[in-house]
Amino acid sequence: MNARSLETKKIGLLRTIFLDLLKVAFITMCYFYISELYGAISAPYVQNSGYEAIFGITLLVFTFFSMLAGNYLAFIAGFIGELSYQLVFYESFYWDWIILIAIYGLICGCYKYTPQKYRESMKIYYTFLLLLMLSFIYMIVIPAIQILYYQPLLSIEELFISYGFKFLTQCLVSSIFIIPILLYLYDKLLASEEREIYNIFLTHHPLIAKDHTFYLELGKTKIYFCSRCSGLVIGAIFSVFVTHVFELIYFRPFSAEISFIICIIVPLIALGDWGTQRLLLRKSSTQSRVLTGFLLGVAWRLLLYTEKYYFVMMIIIVIYFGIMFFLIYLGNRKMIKQVSKDLDQLSKEEEEDELWLKRDYG
Repeated sequence: MNARSLETKKIGLLRTIFLDLLKVAFITMCYFYISELYGAISAPYVQNSGYEAIFGITLLVFTFFSMLAGNYLAFIAGFIGELSYQLVFYESFYWDWIILIAIYGLICGCYKYTPQKYRESMKIYYTFLLLLMLSFIYMIVIPAIQILYYQPLLSIEELFISYGFKFLTQCLVSSIFIIPILLYLYDKLLASEEREIYNIFLTHHPLIAKDHTFYLELGKTKIYFCSRCSGLVIGAIFSVFVTHVFELIYFRPFSAEISFIICIIVPLIALGDWGTQRLLLRKSSTQSRVLTGFLLGVAWRLLLYTEKYYFVMMIIIVIYFGIMFFLIYLGNRKMIKQVSKDLDQLSKEEEEDELWLKRDYG
C-alpha cells in the first residue's frame, strides 16, 4: 500500500470517528432536551402512577435515531442521555433503566438503516416485527427487574400491568407502527437517487476549494458545509448543552474564571492553525479546521460567562483580531510574492522553449 493510499485511509478513519462522535452527541442532546420537555423513557415507570396509555415522544425519537445511527452508537447515546437526565432530575440513579435504555438502542441499531433498504416492502415488515418482539421482551423484563431488585408494594399481576403492559402499549402507540413509516419516508426522500447539495451559502467556498468543506450523508444525499464554521456551530451547541446541564445540577452559573481561561487559550490554537495556513507554511486539513472551529464555538459560547472580566476580555479580543488582520496582511503579501515568482518562472520557461525551437528549426 503506497503513501497516498495510507493517507486516504487515515483521512477516512478520522472522518468516521468524527461523524460517530457527532452522531452520539446529537442523539444524546436530543434525548436530554426532549426528555426535559416531555419526560425520559424511564419517567413514567420511575414515577409510577399505575397503568396508563402514553405517547412517548422521547421513545419515538430515540428509536428512530437508533436505527439510523447503528447499534454501538445508539447504545452509547442511550446510556449517556439517560444518565445525564437522571443526574439532573432524579434524586438517585436507576441503573436498571440506564442499562435497559442503552440495550434497547443497541438492539434497534442492529437493524440499521441503509440507503434504499425500504424499497422492499418486507423490510418494513421486519422493522415492525423487530420492534414488536423487543416490546414483548421488555414487557417481561421490566416487571422482573422490579421483583428481583426492588421491594414492590404491588402484586405480581399489578406489576405486570403497571410496568410491563404499560411499556408495551407505549411502544404500540409511540413507535411500533410509526417508525417503519418514518424510515420509509426518510428512504424515499433522501435515498431515491445519488445527489450532492453544494451551496455557497453553506460552504462559503467555491467548488475549487472543496477540500475546505465536509459533508453529511443522509441516505444518498450529500450535504456539504464549511468545515471551520460547522465546527464553530457544533462547539457552540455542545457548550450550551454542557453549561445547561451544569447549571441544572449545581443551581449556579458556570464558572466565570474557567470561562475566562478557556476564552484566552482556545483562540490561540485556532489562530495557530489558521495563521500557519494563511502564511502558506502548511496546508490545514478538514479535521483540524473542524476541531479548531469547535474550540472557537466553545469559547464563543463561554464569552457570556466572562462578564465579570468584561474590560480585560474586550482588550484580549481586540488583540486577537489585530493579530488576525496582521496575519491576513502578511499572508496576502506572501501570496503576491509567490504568484510573482511563479509567473517569472513560467516566463523563463517560455523563453527557454522559444530558444530551443529557434535552435532546432531556425
